[in-house]
Amino acid sequence: MAGADTKWGRQVREHFDFLVEHGFRLDCVEAKTWRTTARYLSPKLGLEVTRSDEFNRVELELLRLVDGEVPEVDVWLPEGALNRVLFDNVLIVRAPELDEAARDLKGLSSEDEEKQLTFWAEALRSVAPDFLDGDDTALREGERAIRDRVAENPQELTIWLPNDASEAEEERARKDARQSAPPNVEISIKRYRR
Repeated sequence: MAGADTKWGRQVREHFDFLVEHGFRLDCVEAKTWRTTARYLSPKLGLEVTRSDEFNRVELELLRLVDGEVPEVDVWLPEGALNRVLFDNVLIVRAPELDEAARDLKGLSSEDEEKQLTFWAEALRSVAPDFLDGDDTALREGERAIRDRVAENPQELTIWLPNDASEAEEERARKDARQSAPPNVEISIKRYRR
């Protein structure tokens, strides 16, 4: 670990090393352009604590390992089980009052990070002790919250074309999008003026 990842690893360990008592181990800490993530893994489950520059906050994500491996990030809601669930979704189901409190937590100053790390560690202990003991029910409940939200607001892929694009170009764009998007995702074409 070097630089940002070393600092983040130290901060996260101060708050989340209690996971070791539950059979988790710190697997890695990695810095990318827009995030720095510390990942804890157990034989079947995992947890990522991320300092997100993109969303200007600290995030907690629960993982279900797939054949012992960390699952890929889904772009679209899959037909099968979700193996990554943002902990906010678990709070929606299990502790709505904490979900409200979590919405107010943001910022990446040292003070903001400390406040958020404390909050997420305490929320994990109090809201998902079953997860700490190796049960994936919290993931399934968080997934249910996501699926309910998508049922109300279906997934959609919008393609923007210039207003002078031909019908053939529009049809080609629609066909290309259909090849990459799942069947349950609506494809819409919108036009813009140059």
